[in-house]
Amino acid sequence: MLWKLLEAENTTTTTGSQNQQIVFYVILGVLVVLIIVWLLFSNRKSKQRQKDYIEQLDAIKPGNKVKTAGGICGVVVEVCDDNTVIIETGSEQSGKSYIKMDKELIAQTDAKGPSQIAREEAEAAKKAAKAAGKDGKIESAEQPEAPEEPEPEKPEEPASEEKKS
Repeated sequence: MLWKLLEAENTTTTTGSQNQQIVFYVILGVLVVLIIVWLLFSNRKSKQRQKDYIEQLDAIKPGNKVKTAGGICGVVVEVCDDNTVIIETGSEQSGKSYIKMDKELIAQTDAKGPSQIAREEAEAAKKAAKAAGKDGKIESAEQPEAPEEPEPEKPEEPASEEKKS
């Protein structure tokens, strides 16, 4: 009888530790999945940011304002074929200077790539639609107005023979 009591206590302890192990593995699995999802989304954002940066560099043309990684601000004078640009810094009073540097060293620019322009146009369209919705108008900005149909012309009446006489 004593043996059966010890055996019963031993089995309840085993199931309790198994439940704790199951809970531990479930929590560990959830944490691993969350970390993997977080890494995938952060990687996707960084890839998109890198793509936008490369588009901006490709869109640089003379006249764009730029700021280099070293903090030099200037205006692009010329874009060379070998992935370099010539930047004009300074002013008429202090004297102008020209710096030839690699495009990769440009940190900020006012040049806009094609995807950035499309994104800004989409945001402007959303704002316009939202503003139209606030005014109570539910018209879509994309619907063209219906053209007015011209009235059919009346045929001219033939000259009567009475006028000839």
